[in-house]
Amino acid sequence: MVASMTPPPVGFKVRPARRGDAAPIVTLLAEVGAVADPNTVTWIISHPEMELLVAADHLDKVVGFITLSHRPVLKTGGRSGTIDELNVANAWRRKGVGRELLRRVVERAKVLSVKRLEVQTYGPVSEEVKAFFRACGFDQADVGTFRMK
Repeated sequence: MVASMTPPPVGFKVRPARRGDAAPIVTLLAEVGAVADPNTVTWIISHPEMELLVAADHLDKVVGFITLSHRPVLKTGGRSGTIDELNVANAWRRKGVGRELLRRVVERAKVLSVKRLEVQTYGPVSEEVKAFFRACGFDQADVGTFRMK
């Protein structure tokens, strides 16, 4: 896991999401072809077992976000966490935004005493995405996921 407490690269800050961030988050999801509802974003922001952090530029415009869901799980003997979303605006990719968001969530997971932290991805995973998560301390897991149709 990424553990250093170095400040984020210059040009953006990371902060907890606010209700007013719902529309910009929906817009970022649209960049990758995902459809989201601002009401669901607001629900996540206020949910007790969810964390939503945003990266914002110097004008406080949202340029990336990450979500962490955490809950007690019997098999882990404690809390388990899942990074459900990590999204960075196209113009802000490869500038340290995703890495910093991920680092902050890893730190938060430690504070919550999460025993297992996983990243949820959808569809085929590119080699670039695999390399990113490996560089951030994550290994690809050999697990099966079954989804109800």
